[in-house]
Amino acid sequence: MMTQPRRMEGRPSTRCGTGDDLAAMIRGQVERRASGRIRDLEVDCSGGRVVLRGRSRTFYAKQLAQQAVLDLDPTLLDNRIVVG
Repeated sequence: MMTQPRRMEGRPSTRCGTGDDLAAMIRGQVERRASGRIRDLEVDCSGGRVVLRGRSRTFYAKQLAQQAVLDLDPTLLDNRIVVG
């Protein structure tokens, strides 16, 4: 079951059905690891897949976000963070 994205000013959005705790943990880990370098971050967990969306100025920051997810949960990851 998908829920509507929760948006707070300056905070990333998280969309998950039963994985709210996992999504919050992933979001926090990405924020810490990437040190605010990912803008408009969204974490979507469904069907055993984690999808990251957002914007980054560098490929390095995108990789930091990806590694943060893999450190927590090595499930299927689809990193859709846009660099540029």
